[in-house]
Amino acid sequence: MDSMNEQASNRLYALTQAFDFSEDNKEAFVQSMREMADFHQERSEVYRGICRQYGFTTEQIRTHEDVINIPHIFVTAFKQRRLVSLPDAEIFMTFTSSGTQGQKSQINLDRISFDRQAGMRELLVRSLGLTSSETHNYLVFSYAPGIADNRGAAHTFATYTTFAPAGEKYFALQQGTTGEPDFDLELAIEKLVRFAETGLPLRVVGFLAFSYITLQEMKQRGLRLQFPAESLLITGGGWKSHKGQTVSFEEYAGLVHEILGISPERIRDFYGMVEHGVPYMSCAQRHYHVPIFANVAAIDPGTLQVLAKEETGLLKLQTSYIRSAPAISVLSTDLGAIGSGCSCGIPGDYIMLRGRAGVTKHAGCAISASQLIKL
Repeated sequence: MDSMNEQASNRLYALTQAFDFSEDNKEAFVQSMREMADFHQERSEVYRGICRQYGFTTEQIRTHEDVINIPHIFVTAFKQRRLVSLPDAEIFMTFTSSGTQGQKSQINLDRISFDRQAGMRELLVRSLGLTSSETHNYLVFSYAPGIADNRGAAHTFATYTTFAPAGEKYFALQQGTTGEPDFDLELAIEKLVRFAETGLPLRVVGFLAFSYITLQEMKQRGLRLQFPAESLLITGGGWKSHKGQTVSFEEYAGLVHEILGISPERIRDFYGMVEHGVPYMSCAQRHYHVPIFANVAAIDPGTLQVLAKEETGLLKLQTSYIRSAPAISVLSTDLGAIGSGCSCGIPGDYIMLRGRAGVTKHAGCAISASQLIKL
């Protein structure tokens, strides 16, 4: 099935700036959300039932402020059921969350949704000025392509190695002797030392837990390297060490600067989940900015009412790119607050992450590093 009837969505995903919130662009987003809400109500029995339960119709969505009222699906539902809005014959790619144990979420994408997501990610990186024409070496703290399988985070990290030409790419999670993923700390350190000798800028991409333990070990050994100023780190998967301890940005940035000679301003983290698909990239102020393709609000977990700016609640995440699953409006297990007017100069809203709700850890796309790092 093509997208010829999705005129607003086609217009939205042809934009050339991720943070241009002109009235025309905001209206395109509103109309795109209406299109896809209708689309999924027609094709997903589950989502149609949810909308009926809330008495929702798309005629209620007239302004950008109304979009948040589009009914959500709780994120854990994607662990419990296979939710699709298209026939299996139209499914192009399936991604799962990256936890190494327990239930995994699953999202199925048709080709149009896949291409929209890829274009959205590229435009976001370009709009933030993170592309380069200069050759870089890459150390990727994620799964090597041969063992990535359908892990959504592995696909995302691999994509972030395409925005500057590569001299060499090394993926730190390789297939071990047992056939399971294995992390070789010694080899990761050796690669960094050799990359420094080339004089090329470095891009470190991947799960923070692995880069953190690598930098800690290098500090203990007295290893200090100096990479060019245009080097960049893109982290994801949560601010936890392999032991589950919280790692502050200040501690991590201090290690990066001390061991690699890269300034804190060149560290970017992204927040996202396989069930939602939009990457929220941090700026120099460590705020996660919301692009034109998405809408985010903090929700009171008791009343499900939208909270005011700066108030902490469950994050409700909305986007219109996806046709293949009724995931246009998702209520997460992440706690956060919404701000606006960031001093970095990027317009629009941003997310301030405040942790996870509940006692039981929801693994999401975070990898269980403790299972792969054996010290």
